[in-house]
Amino acid sequence: MVMSVLLFSCKKDKEIDYASLIPGTWVNTQVDYNAIRTDASFVLKFNAGNMETFASGIVLNTNNKSWMENEDYTYSINGNKITIDGNNKLGSIFHMEFIIQYCDQQILSYSVSKFMVDGVEYPDPKIYTNKKVTADLTSQLVGTWYGRSTTPGSPDSSYHYWQYFADSHFNYYYRNDGGTWVNKPDNNGFYFLYGDLMASNYTNDLITGGTGKAFECWNISIQGSTMTWNGLRENDLIASFRMEKVAGPPL
Repeated sequence: MVMSVLLFSCKKDKEIDYASLIPGTWVNTQVDYNAIRTDASFVLKFNAGNMETFASGIVLNTNNKSWMENEDYTYSINGNKITIDGNNKLGSIFHMEFIIQYCDQQILSYSVSKFMVDGVEYPDPKIYTNKKVTADLTSQLVGTWYGRSTTPGSPDSSYHYWQYFADSHFNYYYRNDGGTWVNKPDNNGFYFLYGDLMASNYTNDLITGGTGKAFECWNISIQGSTMTWNGLRENDLIASFRMEKVAGPPL
């Protein structure tokens, strides 16, 4: 009886149709089954025609980092192996082979059997766990929001406005020392939304005084006219914001 159950289990595992489960968008949430910092998230999008998009934050140099979507990849699935090839926007050539450890309609875990950049192999013994995106929050996000940081001890206690547009750019408003609301002119802000993960690019951080390009990632929740952001940062700090949807930005 035990042997027949084991044989049935093995047969069932072999019959899993990974090619039908994999297509879609997956957000990395854990490495070696431990929660990752939100800014370290990456996104795998397995698209129609065996095209693949890889999105993540990239360090460009000492003063600049940016969230990028790299769309020039192809993928194939053979049994429980995913093979991905292509070039990123910085011109590097990638070859990746992932071994699926577990996959269903919600979770994808894999190990890395080969990871090569420009012909050089980089061993990676980690297990990556990803959740599938099942909802699009874009229509709820578009509009103007007014709120502030709710992180205990945050140096940023002021209120701000964020204005999100359907074309993926956003405006950020702050109140200057004279009490006037200012649309930050050098923000150059663009956002990317993958289910409840939002990544946003901007320049010249107003709070820290940092210069150059920057990005940050948040897990967002929208309930009616209220939105909250939460992000796991260094030293296990949970950063958070809370804001309300309003009619428009300040005049």
